[in-house]
Amino acid sequence: MKITQLLLSAFVLATTVAANGCNGCGPEQHAITTTSPNNFILGLPAVSRQVQFVNRRLTEPPATHEDFQFIFSTLEGSTNGEGVAITWSGTDAGTQEIVTLVLALPVVLRDGDNYAIGSTFSVDPGTPSEAGFWGAHDLQDPNKADVAFVISTYSFPPPAFTPNFRAVTTTGTVHVVGRSRGHVQLAVDLSFTDANGNTRTLTGNAQADNEKFAALCN
Repeated sequence: MKITQLLLSAFVLATTVAANGCNGCGPEQHAITTTSPNNFILGLPAVSRQVQFVNRRLTEPPATHEDFQFIFSTLEGSTNGEGVAITWSGTDAGTQEIVTLVLALPVVLRDGDNYAIGSTFSVDPGTPSEAGFWGAHDLQDPNKADVAFVISTYSFPPPAFTPNFRAVTTTGTVHVVGRSRGHVQLAVDLSFTDANGNTRTLTGNAQADNEKFAALCN
């Protein structure tokens, strides 16, 4: 009888461990993805092309804890701070150049908000820290969006980005067309001018989403 009870106890213990195998493995894991569901349209003086493969995933690391948590919390609904910078990047379907768009938006991100452009700032694709690409951002005007836009050629080895177009002024709007906890969808309609007077336009939808998933057991 005692042997039977011991076997039964061992079976219950093994079943409990199997059912709760990942309990205590660590906190819930987070990531942020940025996409353009229908692909951006890049407008040049004589032609328009799609910006393909706009699908970026941010985790910490490589993002700093401060930058990552600021974006994640803002998408969850926090309105602490002034502006939040989020990045989208993809490939010009015609030239294979890398197209990088950084939007620094008011943290309120209300459904239906329409943001004009306050200023154009500069970022350097390929820099290890990606300063200015993600996280808190001091807006020139708290009710407008700041923008960075670069078109670069990528080469390897060694890995290097060579900017071919870098916006110095921007006009247009960013419209919040969908907002829920952990999610924002934007409609962008932007026109850029570089230091030589060349112009590019970018239109389409930009989306950012929080991801949450259970920690993996070792």
